[in-house]
Amino acid sequence: MGKYTTASRRKSRLLSGLLATPFCAAILAPVLASTAAQAGSLQVSPINLEVPAAAATTTENLSNMGKTPINAQLRIFKWVQKDGIDKLEPTTDVVASPPALKIPPGGKATVRVVRLSKAPITGEETYRLLIDDIPPPPTAGTDSVTFAVRHNIPVFYQAGGIKTKLVWSVKSDNGQLELSAKNDGLLHSRLAQLAVTIGGVTTNFNNGLAGYVLGGGTNIWKMKLKALKAGTSVKITASSNDGPVEATIQVQ
Repeated sequence: MGKYTTASRRKSRLLSGLLATPFCAAILAPVLASTAAQAGSLQVSPINLEVPAAAATTTENLSNMGKTPINAQLRIFKWVQKDGIDKLEPTTDVVASPPALKIPPGGKATVRVVRLSKAPITGEETYRLLIDDIPPPPTAGTDSVTFAVRHNIPVFYQAGGIKTKLVWSVKSDNGQLELSAKNDGLLHSRLAQLAVTIGGVTTNFNNGLAGYVLGGGTNIWKMKLKALKAGTSVKITASSNDGPVEATIQVQ
């Protein structure tokens, strides 16, 4: 997701308001996470943070590739997944320090992500680090407006030895195929190149990042496809952070 310009201040205020909402951030999470390193003048690295349970602190690097100063705001939310819906919830267990900073043109900064909670991690804790590149107010007498850009970084605090355990189901209804993955494991599954093969014909849900299935969570993908009879065999393939994914199931 890149930086946009428009002649309408009304549209600018509207989009900025949407980007400020956790619900919108959760919906856009997969897209934003996969393109964060190329969005606007503010560059961030890495675009995925995985922290072993023994380490409470990790870092995120910010760079200003533009010709004007950047004002960045940083917030962390608890990331939960239920019934195929991603949600971001307020948390004080993990914080970003500093929560706001100014980066000069060509400058760099390092932000610390710190887990304050002292509770032991038995599986995996999931969060999202939101980094907002907040533009200055529009110059008086001009129509050009710059939108705020958000980087949405997954943050995982992990115990050792955990795995994913995906349980798939598929159903067909009114020309729409619904594919569901429930993760009965403790490690998140980051799925890419997700595809289904039916009767020798392969259809891709997404050629790149398809989304995440958190430990104990469920994700759902929908696609327009001709009606299929119950019992039809469906082969599912994908790549993931826990290795190749392959399963064959029947339409419900």
